[in-house]
Amino acid sequence: KVGHHGSADQFEGLYQALGAKIGLIGVGSENTYGHPTDSALAMLVASGTVPLRSDVLGMVVLAKNDAGEIVVWSEKSPAPR
Repeated sequence: KVGHHGSADQFEGLYQALGAKIGLIGVGSENTYGHPTDSALAMLVASGTVPLRSDVLGMVVLAKNDAGEIVVWSEKSPAPR
């Protein structure tokens, strides 16, 4: 889970150290705070993390399949693989 809805107040070193493949961002569509910020999204991508946003994808569910791989399901559109 990405901190504070993907605000600009992030610690890049944390995301690099975690090495997460997926970053869940819980954020409302058309929020007045501008979350997630472009800088937070760029930081995630630079860290090798795929951002999954609830404002774009709706509800997102993660699970592991029998092979131990992460499977992503999203409510609104096909989630990135």
